[in-house]
Amino acid sequence: NYDRYRPSYPDDLIADLVALNPARALDIACGTGKVAVPLVACGVAVLGVEVDPKMAAVAESHGIFVDVSSFEDWDPEGRTFDLVTCGQGWHWIDPAAGPPKVGEVLNPGGTFALFWNYDDLDMDLQREIDDVYRAHVPSMDSSPYARFDNREGDRYLSDLRAAKVFDEIEVKRYRWERTYSAEEWLHRAATHSANIVLSDDVRGPLFEALRKILDARGGLISARFGTYTIFARTKE
Repeated sequence: NYDRYRPSYPDDLIADLVALNPARALDIACGTGKVAVPLVACGVAVLGVEVDPKMAAVAESHGIFVDVSSFEDWDPEGRTFDLVTCGQGWHWIDPAAGPPKVGEVLNPGGTFALFWNYDDLDMDLQREIDDVYRAHVPSMDSSPYARFDNREGDRYLSDLRAAKVFDEIEVKRYRWERTYSAEEWLHRAATHSANIVLSDDVRGPLFEALRKILDARGGLISARFGTYTIFARTKE
């Protein structure tokens, strides 16, 4: 379901990565291949690193070569890369160990790109969804579908700067849209960790309430997204 319903990344971001002309790329926490698949389709040779064997197996079914390991424990075996990517996964990586290891496997002048998709719903729909979550999951201040928290981005930037590995760091945001049916939107919601950890007796009524909101809007959601991206480059 993660592979089927989670969105990939905007064409403009993939184009910017390909424009770097990487001969070899490493995709950290590659999951089911959401980053690797479009890069390979553009002619980039990609190696994935993924700690979960089941997700790695899905990526491999898409033709991606994957080393099954956590990034922290992964042995590069002397391999180096022009581009290192991490989509929707850097928050799982040890912030002290991650940046220096990326620096070790990046070629001079190489780029590390880490990015996250986030929902950018219209304010009325955001408010309705947040209210449903507060009613059914009082411990949550808002839904998992909020705009990207700049404070979280600042933390990642601080970690990268503290590592003193990268010569240039840039932040960029991409905007894009995708239309979902209510059924597709709910399937996507079911892949988010905040919903997975809920008990069945909480998740069931919550999703029924969400379905009513979506059905009231005609059952089709034009979902706006943003992709928060950090480009960090090593010295030539």
